[in-house]
Amino acid sequence: MSSTVKEIKEKTGYLKRSDLYTIGVGQAIGSGVLTLIGPAILLTGQSAWLAYVAACIWGFMMIAPIPWITSTLKLGGGFYSLVGDMAGKRVAGMYAVGFLPQTINLATYGVAIGMYANSLWPQINAKWFGIAALSVFFAINLCGVDVMAKVQKILVILLFVALGLFIVLGCLQLKNPVFEFTAPDFFSNGPSGFFSAIMLYVYSTNGYSCIMNYGKQAKEAHKDIPKALLYCIPTLMVVYGGVAIVASGVLPLDQVAGQPLTLVAKNILNPALFTVFMIGGPVLALSSSINSTISNNCIPVAQSCKDGWLPKSWAAQNRRGAYWKLMTFTYLMGILPVLLDFSISDVVNNIMLLASALAFLQIYAYFQLPKKHAEAWEKSPMHISNGKYYFLCCLSLFAYICIFINSCRSLKLPVVIISLIAIVVCMAYGWFRSVSPDVKMETSVWED
Repeated sequence: MSSTVKEIKEKTGYLKRSDLYTIGVGQAIGSGVLTLIGPAILLTGQSAWLAYVAACIWGFMMIAPIPWITSTLKLGGGFYSLVGDMAGKRVAGMYAVGFLPQTINLATYGVAIGMYANSLWPQINAKWFGIAALSVFFAINLCGVDVMAKVQKILVILLFVALGLFIVLGCLQLKNPVFEFTAPDFFSNGPSGFFSAIMLYVYSTNGYSCIMNYGKQAKEAHKDIPKALLYCIPTLMVVYGGVAIVASGVLPLDQVAGQPLTLVAKNILNPALFTVFMIGGPVLALSSSINSTISNNCIPVAQSCKDGWLPKSWAAQNRRGAYWKLMTFTYLMGILPVLLDFSISDVVNNIMLLASALAFLQIYAYFQLPKKHAEAWEKSPMHISNGKYYFLCCLSLFAYICIFINSCRSLKLPVVIISLIAIVVCMAYGWFRSVSPDVKMETSVWED
């Protein structure tokens, strides 16, 4: 290996706070902002906007300790490094294997972006447009995280312009009493409908936690990562809440309930602005999610490969520092379901419980911070009392337990059985692989 290549691969400290912020926001704002509001109106009426704001708070509760953890530690492999450092070797192995199936989330974006492009230009083949979009961002990510971050910043700025246009022009045309809490259509199905809407929304509200993956690349990780995480919360409240206000406030509820956002957009925007909105709204929202998802999926897996849980050769990097083998794997996991017309919803449902199990491993790791890194925790720029920190951990546990129960209620028995088998396989792998001499946990968590 030449010294030049080595220097590029070890490049650190180049992502600014604004880069981290746009990576987080772009990851969080995806197809949910356009597809979920109609179904939520069906569940809870004109309080759909309030449910989205509440879902943003709930989404933060799920990851509440993360800003304080990232103000204390730099994580080279995101959640995997956190779990490995705090929970131990065997649990790290369980997490490493359990994380792999989740890389199929890229396929959901490929399907959705093709669908929206086809609705705008019917002559376009949705499947091939989705594959083309995945291919473009795969190529961008192969150029390195710094290039990905620059592209992400452009995408997010254009996305804000498009969604801002929709919110401002829509608010000028409000006809329904969207702020009258006592109106009969505000909580149309009572507390249960409102809670169901929150659960529907919540999966689209905390994707910004991916920022924690960039501990090596952040210029001032202890300051910039936690602040970027916290900046994302009010941003999502304004964007999601604003879009939902317009969606439920312009047309009669019986016309928009269960319908995609495009119906309202056609009514408040002229044809030219509608085209601008469709390109800058759903297409760019999905583009920013695809762009950040590729590297986000690779960073934790790469660290688990370096530690020996998976073949170390999979963590090979190109001259730009991109994990090209893992990116290729993620890319294939994204395009094959699209190419073969798989039911993405069925695949995602089958890994839902596995994802929940991984979340509980993360929460166990959260609780260990004050004991495992006592000195660094005391020196953290965001240090709070242990009692307050443990309260945040309990909030996360409560939020995930509710989601886990809600998921179990919505899944069919065969899906539950498959998921439980997958969890057992991961546990067994972590147990037996941990005694292998090939597994050597290298340092991927730093206090300084």
